[in-house]
Amino acid sequence: MNVADTNPQTARTQEQRGWQTALLWWVVAGALGVLLRYLLLRPSATLVYPYWLHAHSHVVLLGWAFNALFLALVAQFVSSAQQKAYRPIWIGFQVAIVGMLGLFPVQGYAAGSIVFSTLHVLLSYYMAWRLRTDLRPDRSLAARFVRWGLLFLVVSTLGPYALGILKARHLHETIWYNLSIYFYLHFLYNGWFIFGCLALLIRPLERWGCMPTGRAANWFLAVWVAATVGTLALSALWTQPPAWVWGVGGVAGIVQLGAGSWLIWQLWQGRSRLQSELRPVAYRLGQLALVSFGLKLGLQAWSASVWATEWSYAQRHLVIAYLHLVFIGVISFFLLAWAIQRGVLRPSGPALGLILVFFILTEGGLVFESILQRTGTYLPYFAQLMLFFSVGLWMGVVGLWRAATGQTKGATSMEVAPG
Repeated sequence: MNVADTNPQTARTQEQRGWQTALLWWVVAGALGVLLRYLLLRPSATLVYPYWLHAHSHVVLLGWAFNALFLALVAQFVSSAQQKAYRPIWIGFQVAIVGMLGLFPVQGYAAGSIVFSTLHVLLSYYMAWRLRTDLRPDRSLAARFVRWGLLFLVVSTLGPYALGILKARHLHETIWYNLSIYFYLHFLYNGWFIFGCLALLIRPLERWGCMPTGRAANWFLAVWVAATVGTLALSALWTQPPAWVWGVGGVAGIVQLGAGSWLIWQLWQGRSRLQSELRPVAYRLGQLALVSFGLKLGLQAWSASVWATEWSYAQRHLVIAYLHLVFIGVISFFLLAWAIQRGVLRPSGPALGLILVFFILTEGGLVFESILQRTGTYLPYFAQLMLFFSVGLWMGVVGLWRAATGQTKGATSMEVAPG
């Protein structure tokens, strides 16, 4: 049943179930994260760590974040009459994720898992075409951010294709293999996810007259697009490239920091309006997302320095901390704020508190360990602490999912149409 064919109450219930599905995937991914931390303490001959890492990363990225952004964009930008076309896409996404979850742990990147990951890619192409078509009459700044986000999503998939070619030609030990991974992650995180979240943020700001219009809006969008492309160079600095690559990455990072700072300043100036319009929990989560966003942009610009590049390349924990900052601090907190504000997720103070506390502890532990390692020392019981923090974070996600499922008691199906 599609939301366009039902009464408003049933439509809202179905939208809530869609978010419950996305959160459930985060619960599954969190459990896999706990398992990974345990395997670092107690390695297993039967559980291949890289295989389970592939499962964890795909489920958390595609099951939680991708699903949540998909639901939000369809609900925000597509009319209820047009949402019927997105039901097969939604179901297909869930089938692909189930397949990846079942096969990655037992075979890693092999024929079966590649089939399901390719299915998700092909469905994302159709989703991008469908959403872009439905957005054609919408000339707003927010809609243009969505279009560029969709383009970046399609561009990001060139990375996995390159990985397959490099592996087939036995070039997986070259720098191009890692560069292909960074290419994919850059345009997925900084293109698709960030532009999608910015579109959801800009939509109400345009209604309130808080965003630039006309030529100023065109420049604002152009700066974000150019800086997103330019900051790809930052992902290659570890290869010791020519000076112009450093220059492009540094300038793009500074430009994006400036654009982000301007947006944050606009939100700060309009904080009274925002506080009056938003639910308290959504407002606080939005604040956390903005703080994380500002920190992310600052670290990105700073990474153009030689010292920062050498340090981050030598310290894998720093890279993980940065990815968690973007994924949880920016993307997840913002999407949770959006869903809570819309009323499709029930907020749970204790659950959100657990997520926040253990997110901060995890980030702090990863950064502190990196600092200690640079001085030649180590944090005692680091692996045990990270396992404990992972369990705490996972318990928060479980609590949030349980609170969300309490909105639709008696519901049995989690496969629903978005929007």
